[in-house]
Amino acid sequence: MHGAVEGTLEPAVPVAGTHTLWWRAANTFDDVSDGDTGARLYGDAPAAVMTAALECGYALPLRALAALPVPGALRERLTADYLDGWTAACDGQVGDLLGTPTGTSPEEVLTVYRHKSGAVYAMAATMAARLALGADGADDPRVAAWGEFGQAVGILAQFRNDEDDLRSGQSEDLGNRTATYLLVQLLHAATGTDREQALELLGRAADSPADRRRLAAMMFAPDVLAPYRRLLADVHHRAHALLDTLAPDSPFTASLHRRVDDEVRTTANACAPAGPHGTHCTLPPGPAVPPGRTPARSGQKV
Repeated sequence: MHGAVEGTLEPAVPVAGTHTLWWRAANTFDDVSDGDTGARLYGDAPAAVMTAALECGYALPLRALAALPVPGALRERLTADYLDGWTAACDGQVGDLLGTPTGTSPEEVLTVYRHKSGAVYAMAATMAARLALGADGADDPRVAAWGEFGQAVGILAQFRNDEDDLRSGQSEDLGNRTATYLLVQLLHAATGTDREQALELLGRAADSPADRRRLAAMMFAPDVLAPYRRLLADVHHRAHALLDTLAPDSPFTASLHRRVDDEVRTTANACAPAGPHGTHCTLPPGPAVPPGRTPARSGQKV
């Protein structure tokens, strides 16, 4: 994004580093909250790993930003961008942990996604644009627009991450009773015996791979997918439109368009509305996972 705005990549390396460090820490905390740990975490004592994750996601990024060779006002604004993103993401993660599939609406899940994933990508996009523009004000509209682009990519990434879990055959989110968008959409759309069946399957999902697979199949029913596909298409289209407005002539913009497409390429909605982007708007459908294969979830885990 720095390249699309200013034409060079190197000045944004510290921003990219802070984004990477944040995700490393977030994935660690997420593994713990999901109960994916035992006596060892990543081959070491969980307490030591959690302490390192706190340093990785908080102090190290702030040190990197403090060392940026930019005017003090800009450095302070970049630090505020990082902390704002951290707080919004924590708020989203808490909402994700406290939400229940039966007590949450699709709109509430989308708000959680805007925070837990969208805010982190918005943070990176905002910081990269601010650094490129030298904008030390809190309300620069160009910076805000790049932040909106980042949020759109983050939301698409969260949807893709949810589907990666379902298509892998593991369905860890169902086992954990996580209030994902598709699951909540199913429980809101289903009625009568279908809803009763979905709730029964969800009740057994933690201990039954077969019930998780049956529930996942219900989540891909056409009436459940229809509003989900419309939402995906809207966010996908908005991300492309923002790029066309913000950096229409940059040689780096094509890479960002491809990144947007990559986040929907393996989802249930792999086609966006027709538009001026050519191949951007006609994508192959997401691949089915062959029986017996359990590929890892791509991208961030949270």
